[in-house]
Amino acid sequence: MLTVNELFAGIGAFRKALINLNIPHKIVGISEIDKFAIASYTAIYGNTRNYGDISKIYKLDYADLWTYGFPCQDISIAGKQKGLIREETRSGLLWEVQRLLGMAALYDELPKYLIMENVKTLVSKRFMPDFQKWLDWLNSCGYNTYWQIMNAADYGIPQHRERVIAVSILKSIDIGFDFPKPIALNLTLQDLLEKNVDKKYYVDPEKIRAIIPQIINKELSNTIRRGGEVLQINTNGILLP
Repeated sequence: MLTVNELFAGIGAFRKALINLNIPHKIVGISEIDKFAIASYTAIYGNTRNYGDISKIYKLDYADLWTYGFPCQDISIAGKQKGLIREETRSGLLWEVQRLLGMAALYDELPKYLIMENVKTLVSKRFMPDFQKWLDWLNSCGYNTYWQIMNAADYGIPQHRERVIAVSILKSIDIGFDFPKPIALNLTLQDLLEKNVDKKYYVDPEKIRAIIPQIINKELSNTIRRGGEVLQINTNGILLP
């Protein structure tokens, strides 16, 4: 049975993959601090040992596989792209995985396998040097790493969602690795949407109207631009004549 440490666990996507693939496994522990993610993880899988904040973990118990979909906020195009800075950015928490692997090496407990997932920009011109530094370190630590940009739309999910997947295998047991070949997409988003959704999942229109003033950029004195024309908006979000 495969033993697993699930770092940056979120709601347990890696665990769900193991279940969907019918791979016998046991979760040794997870690392997660977001209370909503923890609540969701528990609701899905039941109570699971949580190591807590990865930066405060001294050592992980041995597991055959570590998964680490570390935070993407500081490398995503939707963020400020501050990068993978140790002890400064959320994406810099990758280096906590390095620290824990170093500790595992001291105890001769390196995992056999590592699986990483993150946004496509990790291998962009801006961040590739940091990713290469990570790959080089894994190599020096005894791992062969195979990585590829994969799109969810190529694997049965009707969504264009590109992610970098990296699989690291100890050189002493590595016999090579091939990523799965794309499959035909036979679903549309409509096929996955629920037809009857409880009203409790809808946002009350009154609540939407209430937050509009907060969305308006007050620093611009409630103005927006359309071409060269300045448009005025009142506190209810209504365009003024």
